[in-house]
Amino acid sequence: MGASIKTNNDQLMTEAKIQLRIESLPDKPEINVLEAFGGEGVLWGAVQRRCPEKKIKILSIDKEKYKRVQLQGDNIKFLMSFNLSQFDVIDLDAYGMPTKQLEIVFSKKFKGVVHCTFIQSITGNMDHVILKANGYTKAMLQKAQSLFTHNGIDKFLNYLAINGVKRVKMASKSRKHYLWFSLK
Repeated sequence: MGASIKTNNDQLMTEAKIQLRIESLPDKPEINVLEAFGGEGVLWGAVQRRCPEKKIKILSIDKEKYKRVQLQGDNIKFLMSFNLSQFDVIDLDAYGMPTKQLEIVFSKKFKGVVHCTFIQSITGNMDHVILKANGYTKAMLQKAQSLFTHNGIDKFLNYLAINGVKRVKMASKSRKHYLWFSLK
């Protein structure tokens, strides 16, 4: 479904995540980014410094209070209330699977670039939305969910394809996958 970069070093993963953002930038001089898990703003701060020819405006959300966060609170509530068409890029780089956030982006028929993560826990747990999209029933999941979580990234990519994603660019390390795609 897309290209993948394999690395073994966390610093290289940070660099890979920055590079994914740079290559995903729309070809326009001014870009509006909604960063749903803003944190300290490391990734988009680096993109802004490396791409001074672009005016990258970032609206950052986080539950915690960080210096670069403009909106403190639940990003799900913000995503539900925003007109997402005002953004060129939505960044859902969470630790885990931002399935609830992706569901909002898909339901609002967002057109643009989406960054997200797929990080499967050591126990292999996965969001039921992803598993149900792959054909597993509620009854099956209640009996033995762990049987259906093997090859989680493949199930996640299938979930994206079901929601109209045609091509994914990804950087991976073990069970951590960082990716972007464009919705048209």
